[in-house]
Amino acid sequence: MRLTAYHDNNGNIVGLAASPSGDSTPVEVVSTGHPGLRATEIEVPPGVELDPNQPDRLYEELAKVAEGHRIDKGILAPKN
Repeated sequence: MRLTAYHDNNGNIVGLAASPSGDSTPVEVVSTGHPGLRATEIEVPPGVELDPNQPDRLYEELAKVAEGHRIDKGILAPKN
């Protein structure tokens, strides 16, 4: 699974996009509410299962990742 985090300059995650690993379709994000928004491809954290066949569970898992992590120097890191 390919996971992209959209975050501000401080590493706060404002959104996540998940797609199958072989999917080469780029994601375009236009944001007027978050100037300076950045995109970073990240590794799926251990213990997180992203199954596109279970959309409700997928959204729950992505929400947990976004709420409990931030981007630190281009790497997904737990919030302290």
